[in-house]
Amino acid sequence: HAGDHLREKALTLIDDSRIAAVLRRQEIDDAADVLGSLPRRRQVKVLRRLGAPRVKELTSLLAYDQDTAGRLMNTRFLSFLTGTSAADAVGSLRRQLVAHDIDDDTDLYYAYILDGSGAPLGVLSVRELLSSPDEATLDEVMAKEFIAIAPEDDREKAARLIADYDLSAIPVIAEDTGKMLGIITVDDVLDIIEEELTEDLLKLAGTEDKDTVGASLYVALRSRMPWLAASWCGGIVGALLLGAFETTLERVVALAFFMPVVFGMGGNVGSQSSTITVRGLATGELGHHRIFGRLQKECAVGLALGLTFGLLLAAASFSLYGQPRLSAIVGLSIFITMTCAAALGSMLPVMFERLGIDPAVASGPLVTTTTDILSITIYCSVATALLT
Repeated sequence: HAGDHLREKALTLIDDSRIAAVLRRQEIDDAADVLGSLPRRRQVKVLRRLGAPRVKELTSLLAYDQDTAGRLMNTRFLSFLTGTSAADAVGSLRRQLVAHDIDDDTDLYYAYILDGSGAPLGVLSVRELLSSPDEATLDEVMAKEFIAIAPEDDREKAARLIADYDLSAIPVIAEDTGKMLGIITVDDVLDIIEEELTEDLLKLAGTEDKDTVGASLYVALRSRMPWLAASWCGGIVGALLLGAFETTLERVVALAFFMPVVFGMGGNVGSQSSTITVRGLATGELGHHRIFGRLQKECAVGLALGLTFGLLLAAASFSLYGQPRLSAIVGLSIFITMTCAAALGSMLPVMFERLGIDPAVASGPLVTTTTDILSITIYCSVATALLT
């Protein structure tokens, strides 16, 4: 992303002591993100300028891959041992805040109740903690069922869980020991959601996430060229198809006037269906059990849109040229084209996912190219059939 490239360039201009000073003040997950963007040799130099506790926290986060929940988590969170009373918990929280034992890195969204081994038994919000009766134990007022994530899970999963369940934070729990390692907060995943949305939008447009405003000419050309080449090949195929129907087009010159409408509407419907399907696959809303229903719905939408615009285009054609056969050709063509394009736009992303290909990468350019070829074939075939 452009912001990452700018940050990397800026870090090359700052000395190690300044970077270390910044890392001391940052939240631990943000500090790990900055440190992880440095070359390995420079990471070691910066870590030597930090205290042992900070180094331990940072190295534990850097042990996880860049795109995992473990790399995103904050290892500082509010917790109490099982059996603690609400009065003792509130008193302890107040004393730590007054003494500044709880620093700015600790997010006070929820309080987690842990057993002696550090495994979470339940959770309650800080609001619930403050409003609980003094004599009640936290075990009595906590929620024993809660959403959690493993440190090795993809960070997109954390973002999706927080968004789907409207959470302020989600605990990260080690699968092998059951110990709570940290939390991922809503402000952390907002950046992830923005990055993933930008990446998917760029993929749908047939380019890469590196091809942003600050990208170099080489990066822009490299990211766009392959998919533009696919569109170029599709255009050549379309030109050959039109050449094959040259006799038909010569018989009724007015057929050429309606080509942009038929081809454009087919491409638009295909792109709409493709975008909606890709989004459903990416967010998990479109599970395998719902795919067939989704395909049926898109076909029905394409059918209704095709019928509506087919009648409108046929009426417009007749009012302009007064030729019933020409009106039938353009109306029937746009009806068939929009119906088929809607079905194609929804089927291709599903097919790509089944083949292990990222639907966001392949769907956009290929749907556009395929619907163009489909539109030409349908239009010219209908015209040939009705004119002979």
